[in-house]
Amino acid sequence: MEFAFLFSKMVTGTQKPSKNLVIVLAIALVLIASFSCRKKVDWHPPELEPMPVVNSIIKCGKPISVRVSLTVDFSGKTAPAVTNAVVLLYINNQLAETLEHTGDGLYQSQHIAQEDSEYRCEVAIPGFPLAKCFTRTPKRQEIIKFEHINKAGVDEEGLTHPAVKVTFSNAPSQALYYHIVITIDMHDNWQQPQLLNITDPILLNEGLPIVVFSNERINGDTYTMIINYTTGSASNTNNAGWVTKLYPVQVEIRTICYQYYKFIKQQYLYELSNNEPIFSVGATSTFNLHSNVENGYGIFAAYTSVKSEIIYP
Repeated sequence: MEFAFLFSKMVTGTQKPSKNLVIVLAIALVLIASFSCRKKVDWHPPELEPMPVVNSIIKCGKPISVRVSLTVDFSGKTAPAVTNAVVLLYINNQLAETLEHTGDGLYQSQHIAQEDSEYRCEVAIPGFPLAKCFTRTPKRQEIIKFEHINKAGVDEEGLTHPAVKVTFSNAPSQALYYHIVITIDMHDNWQQPQLLNITDPILLNEGLPIVVFSNERINGDTYTMIINYTTGSASNTNNAGWVTKLYPVQVEIRTICYQYYKFIKQQYLYELSNNEPIFSVGATSTFNLHSNVENGYGIFAAYTSVKSEIIYP
């Protein structure tokens, strides 16, 4: 009551407040506002109807494997693996084989994936509609030339950084999609370095700081791309200035299908917002990402791969 009386006097101007009183009243108002904003909200997520989840990334030259699971609600952490599914693999519209269940919802094919082929998968799970998915393996594009630039530029802290310069083939009459993967051998541990300062116009047109792109704006039979990166390690020899430490480096060019292209871009955005990795070929979980599975969820995609020689800077 006293607080309300003093506050009303201040508002109407009938009482001049002291400096200390103004501070006390301000603190009180902040506390009241903060308490009023804290209210427990009882939220019950809607029940999720289970649906089939089919995941497979087909790599040409390797056997095909398909993982089958079911969706889970918000409280679930791991999608339950399906062990009693019938998984049929069709190649160029012909039934090729029934995949063998090898455990934990993984179904294995004896077929080695080939370039320029159509693959269709049908998954029958008791009590669920037939899940279908389709992809086509692209023709691989070749690495024409691969170079390493030891000092390609300087970052904001004055540290030099390297880059790779790769020239690869292209078929401008076709819609093609690419994924370039750089790996470095850091003490017998091959890993992907952090990319820096993307300047290539094709990559800038994609709008994401990853080397996944289409050939929509590539007109020639070949294209040369420079990709800046950092190893995250530096040295200063004889006080000559700090420079990025270099390691053996290799470049892989993946010619990917459109489904792979869409998925990998949405995967980056998901991991950026959630700060955690989401998917590998062996994962059983599913997420609200690009899906091409009819009557279900998941990704069924394919790519071909060409690796360069190893350069020792």
